[in-house]
Amino acid sequence: MSSLLYCRRFLLRSSSGSIGDSSSISSFLLTSSSSSRRTLCSVSDDTKTEDDAKRRKRPPLKSFTVQYLVNSCGLSVESAKSRSRFVKLSSSKRPDSVLALLKNNGFTFEQITRVVKSFPSILIVNPESVLLPKLSFFRSIGLSSSDTAKLISNCPTTLSLSLQNRLIPCYDSLKSILVEKESILKCLRRGYWIFTLDTVKYLAARLSLCRDAGVQDQSIRRLVQNGPLVFFCSERKFNEVLTRVRSFGFDPKKMYFIHAMLVFFHVSESTVEHKFELYQQFGWSRGEFVAAFMRFPNCVKISDEKIKGTMEYLVNSAGLQPSAVAMQPFVLGLSLEKRIKPRNMVISELLSKGFVKKEELNYFQILKVKECVFVDKFVLKFQQVSSLQPSS
Repeated sequence: MSSLLYCRRFLLRSSSGSIGDSSSISSFLLTSSSSSRRTLCSVSDDTKTEDDAKRRKRPPLKSFTVQYLVNSCGLSVESAKSRSRFVKLSSSKRPDSVLALLKNNGFTFEQITRVVKSFPSILIVNPESVLLPKLSFFRSIGLSSSDTAKLISNCPTTLSLSLQNRLIPCYDSLKSILVEKESILKCLRRGYWIFTLDTVKYLAARLSLCRDAGVQDQSIRRLVQNGPLVFFCSERKFNEVLTRVRSFGFDPKKMYFIHAMLVFFHVSESTVEHKFELYQQFGWSRGEFVAAFMRFPNCVKISDEKIKGTMEYLVNSAGLQPSAVAMQPFVLGLSLEKRIKPRNMVISELLSKGFVKKEELNYFQILKVKECVFVDKFVLKFQQVSSLQPSS
């Protein structure tokens, strides 16, 4: 500014007197402009240097967050960088207390890593006023420390839910249908994600559908307990499964109706048809297949290899009729190497020595009884008889 004022005075004096050389004026203006630029640049450079120094003294917040997620929580660098978008840590005080609380409540380091990876903002939650009451609630309903750690590590967002508005109402709604505490715990162990659902709404809708279809309350309780994934699936999927089971001919008043629902939820219609064609190779008619399926719905979940191996042995080696197997399809679920073959060999040996008569034996009952009963009745008993006989 002072340079401009001086320039103005210089021009006024020049206009009142003799006009000076224009080159001197141009030289003056260039000199003043250059000096001004040097002054402004030096100020800008000084400011930039001071800002850089401040940034070097104060590490970036994101950098500290990434380091903490890697070093204290076990995340990979890539995963830590990704999760650092959702949580910003300025110190380790709060996250350290969160990790200590989880560890003291039975969480393994691997489980803690899974929790932080899925729910990174847990590191800035107040551990005493927010997390501890929820962990205490899970213990109060009968879940052990390991059960609680497993439930939460499988569905970490459970800890973000309101204790009063979601967790407690969810448990109460399950209790209203399952009644017994152990049944509720079985349901929760199979459906760790249940707390994330509005179970009050789901229960009301599913109970109405099941009861309208004629399903008994006892069967509904079994479905909730053993198949929460089925019971709490989408309404479209639930209706689809219910319709398929009813159209197949299952009686809704029988417990096998629920078993069929559990199977149909996982097995498509094309798979069921494929399994029928497989059993048909061993002599089953469609009617026998339907009868077998209604007695033992899991017969369509067994692998192709196991079906072929078991059916071939029962029909060709043990000499059973395919229709007889269809009437007792539970044998298809038994281990061929550990149950069927060993017991068949024992019975064959007893038959060859005349210790038992074929018409007196119920082959399927022999395969069905517990190991201790079989050993006592067909092994130990005839070992004693054999030892009393004179050697030839």
